[in-house]
Amino acid sequence: MHRKIILPILIGILVIGITQFVFAEELEKTTFIAVNKEQFEQPQSKYDYLEITITGYIENYTRGEMVNVKIIHPDGSQDEIQTHATKKGEVYTLFQIKDDSQVGVHTVILKYNDVELASTSFEILENQ
Repeated sequence: MHRKIILPILIGILVIGITQFVFAEELEKTTFIAVNKEQFEQPQSKYDYLEITITGYIENYTRGEMVNVKIIHPDGSQDEIQTHATKKGEVYTLFQIKDDSQVGVHTVILKYNDVELASTSFEILENQ
């Protein structure tokens, strides 16, 4: 009786394991942009600054082509960082927060070939 139950359970575990592996591989190849933290406190001094680490991935990236990371500030003004990805499509860049950086939510957009591919946001909190 127990032998009849064990085989279907083992097959079920095998199928679930393979399915999770396939979906995990699929997720790795999805274009994204991210920041290392969601909230940052505005520096108190003009001599201090914080660096935000911006990472991402571009599916079907062609080596040597420019990648743009656009940062839209709360007042609508924008900064644009031009960089390159690795040959595997991995993006890595830094952005500085200073004492005069705008408080509020900032949107980060990943652009490649003049197409917006992904976005995220971070918030700068007023120093206390």
